Amino acid sequence: MGEKREENQHKIMMEDRKFLIITGVKKVKSFDTKEIVLDTLRGGLFIKGQELGVKNLDLEQSEVEIEGQIDVLTYSNNRQGETSKGVWERIFK
Repeated sequence: MGEKREENQHKIMMEDRKFLIITGVKKVKSFDTKEIVLDTLRGGLFIKGQELGVKNLDLEQSEVEIEGQIDVLTYSNNRQGETSKGVWERIFK
């Protein structure tokens, strides 16, 4: 038998606050050099910092790699894997 990948697994691995590998990513909601917003299996994830960039995105494997100065990682309160409001809804309240 081959290895079976855990499909409901969400992990964050950070190296020196400059490189992130995140698994369990459903989609990238938005990104710029100061903030990246992801939908993960465990809720919305907000990554804040400086000079942020998506180095690699593989939605088939539910994985994203992020580079830059990582200052803050925050989950939304919604645990269903979707942020409660879209980015544009929050901006144009």
